[in-house]
Amino acid sequence: MEEQTILVTGSTDGIGKATAHALAWQGHRVLLHGRNRGRGRAVLEELEEATGSDRLALFIADLSVQERVRGLAEEVGETHDSLDVLINNAGVFMPERKVAPGGIEMTFAVNYIAPFLLTHDLLPLLSASRRARVVNVASIAHRSVRSVDWENLPGFDDYDAYDAYAVSKLGVVAFTARLARVLEGGRTTANCLHPGVIDTKLLRAYTGEQGGDPPEQGAEVEVYLATSPDAAAVNGGYFEATRWARPSPLALDPEVRERFWEMGLDLTGAEEWHRTSGKAYA
Repeated sequence: MEEQTILVTGSTDGIGKATAHALAWQGHRVLLHGRNRGRGRAVLEELEEATGSDRLALFIADLSVQERVRGLAEEVGETHDSLDVLINNAGVFMPERKVAPGGIEMTFAVNYIAPFLLTHDLLPLLSASRRARVVNVASIAHRSVRSVDWENLPGFDDYDAYDAYAVSKLGVVAFTARLARVLEGGRTTANCLHPGVIDTKLLRAYTGEQGGDPPEQGAEVEVYLATSPDAAAVNGGYFEATRWARPSPLALDPEVRERFWEMGLDLTGAEEWHRTSGKAYA
């Protein structure tokens, strides 16, 4: 398999770590990301020893802070001329409401705004690749959202933990489909996935106990969309396991997609997407 440069956010634990391990084992250049430097260095050394890879690098950023997201994109750009795959894997489930800078509720900031902004800022690096992919981790939880209380976003003053999580993942599905329109005709594709019900810190924050399938099973889906030749030509798809699936009717609603997109633009000031207005990005 041709070596690729792949950034996996949230790769110091759970599905992200298992994904990074699998990709490094395949011989790819894997860019790890975490929030805690000590934890990140420990995982970096662990994966180097486990895979024998000398093509791993570590980047530290708190994705709830937009300045840190921009800094992550800048740091990757300073050390790499191109990026073949961006896996927006990092995600949180907050049992209690917390607010990120800018008054954005933490779940929405990390699960939706961060991948929106990071993808925007890394598109020049992705465009420098011969063929690039954006892989966004969504969730089957998006299907539980019957309507979006737009007045409650992005602060979620009326807070329900599961609702905030499900709405953030609906946003990911909607964003992926809308992004695919921007990328149409270029060399970059965007798809999203439900990794399964996986035993992670996120699931335990929701259920309060261990359960679910091992992280390696969720990683299989991420690795498939990141590297499989079968997925290379798909743009704007939603996958459950490694099979294309139809997302919820709400996620398919053009108005919902556009409102999430416009909210992302307003909250991040993503300049390139303001200028292109939906036109293809290389």
